Amino acid sequence: MHGRRGVIILLVMVGLGFCLEGCGRGPSRARPGGLRGISAETTLSLWTIWNAEPRRSALAELISDFEGEHPEIHVLVNSLEPDAYKTVIRVGLGSASPPDIFFVWDGEWLRNFVRAGAVLDLTPYMDADDMRWRRCFLPQGLRYFTYRRRVWGVPYLLQCTFFLYNKNIFAQQGLQVPKTWPELLEVVRRLRQAGIVPIALGNQQRWPAHHFPGVLWQRLMGEARCEANYDPLGPGQYAEREWVRGLDMFSELLRLGAFNEAPNATTRESARALFYSGRAAMFYTGTWDFARLGSGGEAPPEFWDAWDFFNFPAVPGGKGNQEALAGAPDGYVICARSPNVEAAVEFLKYLTRPNVAAKFVARCQELVQVRGAVTDSNAGPRLRKYAEMVAAAPQICPWPDTLMERSVADELLNRIQAFLDGQGTPEDIMAAVRARQAEVKTRLQAELAAGATAEETTQE
Repeated sequence: MHGRRGVIILLVMVGLGFCLEGCGRGPSRARPGGLRGISAETTLSLWTIWNAEPRRSALAELISDFEGEHPEIHVLVNSLEPDAYKTVIRVGLGSASPPDIFFVWDGEWLRNFVRAGAVLDLTPYMDADDMRWRRCFLPQGLRYFTYRRRVWGVPYLLQCTFFLYNKNIFAQQGLQVPKTWPELLEVVRRLRQAGIVPIALGNQQRWPAHHFPGVLWQRLMGEARCEANYDPLGPGQYAEREWVRGLDMFSELLRLGAFNEAPNATTRESARALFYSGRAAMFYTGTWDFARLGSGGEAPPEFWDAWDFFNFPAVPGGKGNQEALAGAPDGYVICARSPNVEAAVEFLKYLTRPNVAAKFVARCQELVQVRGAVTDSNAGPRLRKYAEMVAAAPQICPWPDTLMERSVADELLNRIQAFLDGQGTPEDIMAAVRARQAEVKTRLQAELAAGATAEETTQE
């Protein structure tokens, strides 16, 4: 196949044919017996981070259509800002009235809830009717929603991070899109010499800055080696010298003045404004910001066509795949304590119908992980380019904080935030991460051993 049309068709065709109070320990299996019918006047609670346009309106329209088909089911939405959601959802799941359906990021974020028994096992529903529902999804989407050979959730959006850049500034300064790390450093030098902020960074929420060393680690070592260390029960101990080297490379950006002043006091919203106002030439962010910077978004109309994006540059001599993308799918799960499982399954099946997902794509211009959702007719130029890059990518590599155990991720994010303020060294950061990981591994191994002993006792 050649050209963007072929790439979209390829994406459509690929594969066709933390202890929580109130939650039981260990994975929760789906109720036996399949769908048993839905009683009248069922109310589903749905917690999500889709709190901004156009996602918010698109979800409202989707729910309205669903309720039209299922008048006996009502869906109440609680939409929260993403960073606030990370705390609120943990409290909600430990309360007397947890949500029936809730948003999750993939990887360890999801696995933590699975180990706590907070998430319903969807495997029986996925595999019913000759795996009809399972076959709705692109394989890459299901990979990180599968744990211990069971499917725990519904992947929906594939999010990746890219360097967004101002085409006018690059043209005025005679700059080319950098393809290697040394070329990126040179672009940063020239922009700073011209009095332009090279890269907008809002790290008040702590996690944006860690994307830089996260991709550098993948480029230096490869995803398999990184994941062996991120896994809290894995064999890695962060012993490789490349962990410190990646942070040293990140510090090169700091020495060159790559970022705006006080990034730790800058919100992601303010960093985005620095970019679309023309005060920063680049912005390393996720595809979740595409809609905000395009037609109908918060950026001024004159900026809608003034930017483009490129993948994180290659690191010469690195052992990782240099064409890999950084990103992961996110989606929805059903609470193990939901009294409305059948209705919740029915809603998630509706959400992932190809025609329903295609409407979401047309409205939001996002890469939905449902076969047939993204087509030539509903994908704009940027989504087509993104789809092309995903189709060509040899790997999609999740961000470190989604694969690390929560307290280990917090240690990393806190240390990198302090590093931006001139505190600590790369060696200090990795020593703290290594120590925290060792503590977590010991605790998790003890919990697993206790759980296995309890299960054996019950069977006896």
